[in-house]
Amino acid sequence: ITCPGVLLKDKEELYLSVSVLGQYKKTQCVPAAFPLFFQEKLVFEKAFADIVDPGDLVELLELDTAVLELIQLVPPVGKILATYEENTRDFLFPDPKRTCGHHGLDREILMKRSPSFTGIAPKLRFSTSSLITESLLSSGRSHIQ
Repeated sequence: ITCPGVLLKDKEELYLSVSVLGQYKKTQCVPAAFPLFFQEKLVFEKAFADIVDPGDLVELLELDTAVLELIQLVPPVGKILATYEENTRDFLFPDPKRTCGHHGLDREILMKRSPSFTGIAPKLRFSTSSLITESLLSSGRSHIQ
């Protein structure tokens, strides 16, 4: 995460929280100085037992919202510095015009800064990859995972 020219007045560490498909994960904490480097993979896995048509999966992903939050560990509960929200389909499968690099893996987005965050909006650089597999239920019906 970059944010040129911005110095954080609070010196507590920061982390990135990610909510996708009803699951929540967060990164390890990093020192409070831009640029912030989170060199880790967050893995989200979900089985959709009632989905048999890929079009239904697309619709479900469009209804879900991916939420990313940059949080600083300022007592008592932490302070959200910036957020990013997008429907999960577009988050996982971005339009080719919004990606750079090989195979559309590297992306850059501007986060929306909170009112308490002074300075420019932080820019987040990340990549996503998705794997959709079909599996069989014990009843013989197939579903997409």
